[in-house]
Amino acid sequence: MMRTKPMKRAAMLLVVLALIAAACGNDSDDAATTDASGDATDGGADATPDDSADTAEEPGGVLTVGLFQEPDNLNPFLAVQTASRIVRDLVLEGLVDADPDGNYVPELSSVPSAADGTISEDGLTVTYNLVEGTTWSDGHPFTSRDVQFTWETVMDPANAVTTQLGYEDIESIETPDDQTVVVNYSTLYSPALSLFSIPEAILPAHVLEGEAFGEADFNRIPEGTGPFMVTEWNSGQSIILDANPNYRDPSLPLLDRIIFKIIPDQNAGIVQMRTGDIDVFWNVDTAVIDQFTSMDGVNVQVTPSSNVEYLGLNLSSGSDPADPHFAFGDPNVRLALAMAIDRTPIIEELLFGLSEAATSPIGLGWAAPEGLSNPAYDPEGARALLEESGWVDSGDGIREKDGQRLTLEITTPTGQQVRELTEQVLQEQFKAVGIELVINNVPAATLFGNWAENGKLQRGDFDIAMDTWGPDLDPAGFLGILFDSSSIPQDPGGQGWNFFRLQSDRLDEAIEAGATTLDIEARKEAYRIVVEEILDAGVYIPLYNRSKIDAFSDAVSGYSPNPWGEVTWNAEEWSIAG
Repeated sequence: MMRTKPMKRAAMLLVVLALIAAACGNDSDDAATTDASGDATDGGADATPDDSADTAEEPGGVLTVGLFQEPDNLNPFLAVQTASRIVRDLVLEGLVDADPDGNYVPELSSVPSAADGTISEDGLTVTYNLVEGTTWSDGHPFTSRDVQFTWETVMDPANAVTTQLGYEDIESIETPDDQTVVVNYSTLYSPALSLFSIPEAILPAHVLEGEAFGEADFNRIPEGTGPFMVTEWNSGQSIILDANPNYRDPSLPLLDRIIFKIIPDQNAGIVQMRTGDIDVFWNVDTAVIDQFTSMDGVNVQVTPSSNVEYLGLNLSSGSDPADPHFAFGDPNVRLALAMAIDRTPIIEELLFGLSEAATSPIGLGWAAPEGLSNPAYDPEGARALLEESGWVDSGDGIREKDGQRLTLEITTPTGQQVRELTEQVLQEQFKAVGIELVINNVPAATLFGNWAENGKLQRGDFDIAMDTWGPDLDPAGFLGILFDSSSIPQDPGGQGWNFFRLQSDRLDEAIEAGATTLDIEARKEAYRIVVEEILDAGVYIPLYNRSKIDAFSDAVSGYSPNPWGEVTWNAEEWSIAG
């Protein structure tokens, strides 16, 4: 079998440690992982919910995962929610995947390499040799045509995909036989292996050809090649996945069924974890982590990630970049906002010291720049900047200019207590410099909805968004979709996720430079310029680096931490006792 996700647990833990050390700028080679208390451990059995899938009595069984955000859809080219990826990664697969060590590993294909000639010397031709014997869950053969069809679908102007970055650099795709895909690029795209893979996947041509992409049944009940298949979606209640009987490895998955139970919030997760109604809870809020760690029969797994919690500022008054925001059109206001933030109470009191201040949108990996810092906490300096720009206090503590109060709205997905508490901290800190912050949280689907769904970010219907996002193995796609000028969502279609409406020629040039060379040092330098431009623009204010925190019942075994994958990345190896 080409799939290489399983690894010896000791090796995996050493990998995680190395990534933690890299994220912290620590050169130590000590072997240590992190438990829910933040204390170092020896990397033994206590570091994961269970050290081996062999502890389960018998394969099979039903496992329930608590999900406090419901995906809007499961199409990898339409959805941006993490909740969508957590579900769809069990069903849909890419050509290659990422292991915990930050390497590409085979999934539906061998990993192309310059060493074996499957990547040409100039990097313009990439050849994939597909895994033989792979079928879709309906039994239809998986072939090179599916890869070609995926590219054609992404590039079809009638399909409002999230991004075409990288795919637009492909000149042609040849399919000399069912098991061979030859991708020809018109220009070098250095992160080529991330295409058709992370966080996207391959689409089934036999299901989607002739269908209206944005309205296809596939978007809720996708046909996939993965270990599970979606068999039922009860809106607001559950998404049910059953084992794929046609999965290429007949020994997997170990579970018969996974139920993603849609629950309203973290508090419901606490109750249902305690009563045993759910076996796994995704994305434990640090504000309630002690309630999970104190439960008998429950383990909490803390895994480093590239994700960064940040504030995103809208430079426009709506969706049109030519129409400046009444406050954020002034760089002094943006800088004053950053100077008004004291991260210490957020990290120490709300996160219990389980995180550290973030200084970059690239929080982990080879491209994460070192030596950066945030504007110093300086409320007096923030007040001076606002005065300089004509924002003055008329007597009630809130500044005004030309009859306009300096009132800003902050929005984040509902259901996460630590974010709500963070908003309250920011509310007080901004008030101290004369800025009124109004909290208006909405469901994740409302905030991240696409253009046709009137998503607040896509449509520019916000002042400040508090969100978490981070790159995959290669940051090129992440930086392009979130910060390149070509990714500003506009009518028609609203492609791209540069909801900051940030436009910078130097930034665009650096993003392109990082994606058009094979020189790793040149790429690192380009991405440092990208990060510096983003931070200097003041539209992205990093708050803290986010770990992935998930709770597991003692009955669950087989889970392994992976900074580059979601909690379900190896769920085909999970089992449940009892």
